[in-house]
Amino acid sequence: MNINLNQPKTIIFHPGIGKTATSAIQNIGFKLSTDNNLQACFSPFGLFGGASNYFASNHPGFSLENYQQNWKSLLSFAKNRDSSTVVSSEFLIRDNPQHIANMLNEAKSEGIEVKVIVAVRNYTDYLISAFLQAVKANWGIPDNEDMFKFYERELAQIRMPLLVDNWAKHIGDENVFLMDYDKDKQNFVSLFFKVIGLNIDASISLQNKVNESIRLEIAPMLRHFDRVSSNKQQREELIKYLNSLDYKEQHAKNVKQRIETKVVRNAFKHDKERLTARYTWI
Repeated sequence: MNINLNQPKTIIFHPGIGKTATSAIQNIGFKLSTDNNLQACFSPFGLFGGASNYFASNHPGFSLENYQQNWKSLLSFAKNRDSSTVVSSEFLIRDNPQHIANMLNEAKSEGIEVKVIVAVRNYTDYLISAFLQAVKANWGIPDNEDMFKFYERELAQIRMPLLVDNWAKHIGDENVFLMDYDKDKQNFVSLFFKVIGLNIDASISLQNKVNESIRLEIAPMLRHFDRVSSNKQQREELIKYLNSLDYKEQHAKNVKQRIETKVVRNAFKHDKERLTARYTWI
C-alpha cells in the first residue's frame, strides 16, 4: 500500500523494535537536513547515542529536566513545520505506558498530528537476532541463563499487540502503521523513507548497515570467553576469527526449529492476525 505520511504539523514516532534495521534507518535519518520546511526530517532535539533516546523514560541516560527541555523544543519545532518530524528510538517500544500517554496527549493538545510506524518481524528470527546481539554486546543475559531461557523471557516482552496498543489507544488505530520487515528485508530502509516521502537509494541503505551481528554457532564460545576474560581487543579478534569459519548448517536449523516448536509455537501467527484486524500494513 502506497502511503505518504509526510504531512504538516505532524510527529511520526518510530519506536523501532530491535533487529528491524532501526540502526540503519537512524544512521541515515539523523543526517538529513532539517532546513527544508516541506521535507520530512528526523528530530534535531532529544538526540543521544544516535537516536531520539532522550525522549525515552526507560533509557539509562534519561533525566526529567533534559526530557522536558528537549520535548518542549520538539513540539515548537514540529508545530511550525509544513512536513513531518520523526522521533526514532528502540527504547520507545518498551517505554512506560504512562510516559507514552503523556507524550502523545501533550502533542495532540498542541494541535500536532501524531502517527506511529512500527516494524514487525517474525518472532523466531527476532529472538535469534536479539540473543546474538546480546551476546555480542555482552549485556542483558545472566551468566546462568541459556539461550532458550533467554528466548522465553524475551518473547514475553515483545508481544506486538500489547506493545502497539500502548500507542494506538491514545491516537486511534487509524494513525498506527505497520511495516512487515520479513517481506522485503533488503529494501526495508528505502521503503521506510518512502513512507515519509523521501527517496533513499537501496544501495545507500545497505552501505549504511551499522549493526552487524555474529553467527549463531559462535555464541557459546563467545559466552565462555566472557566468563574467563575481559580483554576487549582479544574479544574483537576472536569474533572476527570465529565469524570467518565455516560451520555445519544443521546446528542453526535445529535451534530455529526448537524455538518455533517449543517457544514461539503459534504466538506470531496469532499476534499478526490481531494486528491485521486493527491496523494498516504499508
